[in-house]
Amino acid sequence: MNQEYDLTEPIKAYDYFLKDAYHDAVCNFFDGLTTKNNIDIAANELTVAELNKYRNKIDQTKNKISGQKGLRGFVIFMIVAFFLAALITLFVTIANFKWWLILIIVACLGAGVGFIFLSKNLKKKIQKVEEALAKLQKRADELLSEARSQMQPLNDDYDWNIPAKILTDTIPLIKMDQYFDQNKFYYLKKKYGFSENEDNISSLFVQSGSILGNPFLVERNFVREIRNHVYTGSITIHWTTWVGSGKNRHMITHTQTLTASVTKPRPEYFNETWLVYGNEAAPRLSFSRSPVEASKYDDKQLKKYVEGYEKSLDKKIKNRSLSAKPLTMMGNTEFEALFNATNRDNDVEFRLLFTPLAQKNMLNLLRNKQSGFGDDFQFIKNKELNYIKSAHMQNADIDGDPERFNNYDYQAARKFFINYCDRYFANFYFDLAPLLSIPLYQQHMAFEEIFKGTVDPNLTSFETEVMANRFDQSNFKHADSSTPAILKREFIRRNGDKGDMVNIHAHSYKSIPHTELISKMGGDGHMHQIPVVWYEYIPLEKVTPMAVQECHTTQKKFSYNIQNQALRDFLSRLSEKGIIIYQKGLVSFLPRNNVSSYDSNELNNYLEKENN
Repeated sequence: MNQEYDLTEPIKAYDYFLKDAYHDAVCNFFDGLTTKNNIDIAANELTVAELNKYRNKIDQTKNKISGQKGLRGFVIFMIVAFFLAALITLFVTIANFKWWLILIIVACLGAGVGFIFLSKNLKKKIQKVEEALAKLQKRADELLSEARSQMQPLNDDYDWNIPAKILTDTIPLIKMDQYFDQNKFYYLKKKYGFSENEDNISSLFVQSGSILGNPFLVERNFVREIRNHVYTGSITIHWTTWVGSGKNRHMITHTQTLTASVTKPRPEYFNETWLVYGNEAAPRLSFSRSPVEASKYDDKQLKKYVEGYEKSLDKKIKNRSLSAKPLTMMGNTEFEALFNATNRDNDVEFRLLFTPLAQKNMLNLLRNKQSGFGDDFQFIKNKELNYIKSAHMQNADIDGDPERFNNYDYQAARKFFINYCDRYFANFYFDLAPLLSIPLYQQHMAFEEIFKGTVDPNLTSFETEVMANRFDQSNFKHADSSTPAILKREFIRRNGDKGDMVNIHAHSYKSIPHTELISKMGGDGHMHQIPVVWYEYIPLEKVTPMAVQECHTTQKKFSYNIQNQALRDFLSRLSEKGIIIYQKGLVSFLPRNNVSSYDSNELNNYLEKENN
């Protein structure tokens, strides 16, 4: 599908055609992959149906075995009980002979022997059922292998960026890049003032693109922040007091738990996802807004909230009337109340940006939870850069890893693929929706310039860190680390015109326990020392070389060619561990210490060659 859509009313566009258009495109794409790889759907359905039948039999057989083993356990218990009863009765008989005690002994022994035969019979039955279970499991494994074989061509053909590619095919106004390249980074940096992440932030995922040439970037980062943490400790004390007098005098025992705390700095780690968008419209305007609880109100509650907000805003306006950046209230007080961007520093450009249509769009977005996610986003504008942080995007699955789509069951695979892509589109589209709600942003068509210099890296720090984070962290972080590591790129040199040699600096901490004694008065009138254990975090750093480069291949060709023995020999000369990571047209590996350079074209020749 290649059709231009009007996005000036984003909620309406999503409801009336975009949602269905993307869904249909996803279905057509999957069906096209099915046809391309000659998947016999009917044969797979029969195999899966038979597999499920055997799995049901396996579950029933396991339940039967479990029941029989439980019964045999009870029988063994009864054997022990009867023989124990016979033994006890025997001792009683020796001490005080009674003829009826002999009958009890004989009965217990007889019952015990009977239960022994029953136990042996149950054991034989269990063995037979277990043999039947083994045969069922063997057949189920064969069917699973057959189903995987039937689906193997399709599983091999999944690639990175499929949901993003379908999005661009569906909505050509939104261009999704294969990866965040150096040109796009320099464009954002030189034109809009975008900068690389700070040392406490490492990129886990990036997706760049543009809307009518205006660049955007979705980045998921691994963030470290040093925050004060409260450590607590406690002791329990006991003491006694005497009360009363004479015969009524008695002792009372008291118990008290004394607690104490110390506050110390501690590194804390979390993921954070932002959308960054560059646009020249309203270039002198900055503001920020956060979600407003009032967006959840019904009409009556909202009216009351807006009236109260209008009064408080009127006071704020009067207080700012003499400032260098005066504030005037918009005619649409509901928009003022729900968007709540009163810290704007250029009222003229704010009004230029938020026309009546933009206000209408924004209110539809904030109050609409049927189509989207309602008011769940922060919106920060800093001159020509816009930042969106939405709650729904923080845990959204957006990397499109092809491994997620692998399945032995065609119908389950189709359902998962379509649902995944539909969720991807909804998550991504409603991150863009606050920006699409502003028609002026769609009237500024930018054209990316080439700023690339001759001594600069071939690849951005963002994508390089993403590739580093694809490795297990044990490859980078210090052996004494008690915390995760923040991985940062240090550019060393280019390797040809497609790759870079870099150092990955892994910043982590070693935790050292300390015990601090805090004095506190107890109810017994004495001072007590309360131990509080806290941890000191000592910074650690380890530097590991890494090679990264472009490789214009697919996941399917990469997975096939990586098995080539010549390529394995080539990698063994370059990499001590022989591990190579592929993602979105990029590859990386950890070179040996004595490898200062290598022929990146030779590596690409191995990885990009056609699979015959």
